[in-house]
Amino acid sequence: MRRILTSFLLLFVFVDVCQAQLVVNGAAPYNDPVHLVNNVLLGQGVVATNITYTGFPQAIGFFNGMNSNIGLDSGVLITSGTIQNAVGPNNAGGQTANNGTPGYPLLNQLTTSPTLDAAILQFDFVPISDTIRFGFVFGSEEYPEFVGSSFNDVFGFFISGPNPAGGNYTDYNIAFIPNTTTPITINNVNQNVNTQYYFNNTGGLTVQYDGFTTRIEAVAQVVCNMTYTIKIAIADAGDSSLDSGVFLEGASFRSTGAIVTSISTAFLADNDTTIYEGCGDAVLTIKLPVPSPVDSVIYFNIGGTATNGVDYVFLPDSVIIPTGQDSVNIVISAIFDGVNEGTETVSLNFPFSSFCAGMMPVDLTLVILNVDSLQITRKPPDELWCSPEGQRYFYWQAGGGVAPISFTWSVDGQTYQGYDLYHEPLQTTTYYITATDACLGLQVQDSFKIEVLENVSLPQVTLNTYDVFLCEGDTALLVSAITGGALSTSGQWYLNGLPEGNSDSLFIFPLQGQYSYEYIAVDECDQKDSATVNVRVEICDVTIPNVFTPNNDGVNDYFYIENLEYFPGSYFIVYNRWGKKVFESNDYGTQCASLNDSGCWDGRDAMTGSDCAEGTYFYVLKIPDGREYNGHINIFR
Repeated sequence: MRRILTSFLLLFVFVDVCQAQLVVNGAAPYNDPVHLVNNVLLGQGVVATNITYTGFPQAIGFFNGMNSNIGLDSGVLITSGTIQNAVGPNNAGGQTANNGTPGYPLLNQLTTSPTLDAAILQFDFVPISDTIRFGFVFGSEEYPEFVGSSFNDVFGFFISGPNPAGGNYTDYNIAFIPNTTTPITINNVNQNVNTQYYFNNTGGLTVQYDGFTTRIEAVAQVVCNMTYTIKIAIADAGDSSLDSGVFLEGASFRSTGAIVTSISTAFLADNDTTIYEGCGDAVLTIKLPVPSPVDSVIYFNIGGTATNGVDYVFLPDSVIIPTGQDSVNIVISAIFDGVNEGTETVSLNFPFSSFCAGMMPVDLTLVILNVDSLQITRKPPDELWCSPEGQRYFYWQAGGGVAPISFTWSVDGQTYQGYDLYHEPLQTTTYYITATDACLGLQVQDSFKIEVLENVSLPQVTLNTYDVFLCEGDTALLVSAITGGALSTSGQWYLNGLPEGNSDSLFIFPLQGQYSYEYIAVDECDQKDSATVNVRVEICDVTIPNVFTPNNDGVNDYFYIENLEYFPGSYFIVYNRWGKKVFESNDYGTQCASLNDSGCWDGRDAMTGSDCAEGTYFYVLKIPDGREYNGHINIFR
């Protein structure tokens, strides 16, 4: 009787019920071996028939390993116990299901102990190529305690059918350690031997089995389009204790012929189906599953808008995979012709007729792109600096050519790489750039200049006058001159802060008042100077009427002397023809400050208060600045 190792531990366990783990399902449709084979296990290039299962019903089903550490996404699980016993965590000392089913003769041949609880999935299949393969993982509760013992649960993949090397396979086991003919058992894949294929799952959270292999691929050479039988079997050995299981990777049971395993272009291309004229090649790799026993001719059809031998190096319509080799490369090289033909294509169709029929056809389209001329699309502008301004950032941009574009700077005898540059010009400096494309060697050169001025003088403004007095109605000419400054200078006249004119000279004819005319000069370094003219404009003369009509009609009823209000203290006296004084004022400009001012003379005799008769009267006006006016006044009523 097998000795079960048992320990008793008192544990306080807080279990996270949301912990990801292996998921199994034995309910419909996963309790049907036909569904498990056709819809879960089979991949490309295989047709299966006569599908049967022998064993305990709960020993087979579907598994999802996406959230586990089993190493397979999903597939079919066959066990010597139940599929539920494979679900983690690894918290049982020895998970066991005694199914009470018999063993299997083919498995008895792989162990020294009789088998029990056997589960066998069997079906016929027809491959379309010369190879059959599928991935699997073997796990067991016998790890690691029973490594080296006689208790060795066992499994096997037994194939029958034509052997391409001659004769037939008859229940030939293909569950081998990779690159050997040694069957996989607990005793020869474990923590001691072939450790690269073993995983110790002690304390694992997602799978119950104490240990399991890494993903291994079972491979057999076959004759395409012939019928084979495979028996996938697992059983306990020695007794029914401790479960084991084999996980068959979903969609991995496949038979594929020659395929295009890769297509690569020069690193400069936008993707693996794009090449530039004259710049790099497209390399297609055609690969067989195994080395060919004879020369294998791969035919293909060539099409597309590009002309074979003109737009790309001539390409024959077939290649040969030599005897003993499993792959060949097809190279497509686009020719640079300097003609803008637009985007062109090369299409390749591979029917894959070869030494083994039924290989999968492939259609590919490659795009050939023209190479535009290389040109600078952005350059730093020329600049004028009045003095060193410190470190600056400069950069270029280029278009056309084949990316990436490299840039080489030449500055004061030094060279720098890259599209941008931090540099501090301390004196006038010219920056030269050479842009080069990555494949064809197209180049374009350009430059820009930073001019740094030295010994820059300030601008200075001088004027022809600085203080001006004008009588209202007079004009004056203001003239400016600029000396010094950096490079060219310009100026602008301003009147009380508002622009007035940008000529050196300015004619003015202002009304009475105070004005400030300023001329501001600025040079190319934004250095400024200014000068100001203060202008005072006054009323310099008066207008004395010689008639007025004091008849109380509201029009010209008062004798108003225009502008006299600007001359306070002016003396004004009126006489009749006989020399008699009829009106007198010591400050007539203030007394009669406007046309209808009641302080003005209203044509009455100031001595008697009566209206003066119509006729001619005589006046004398004395202004404080010494001017004296004499004249006559006519009164009409």
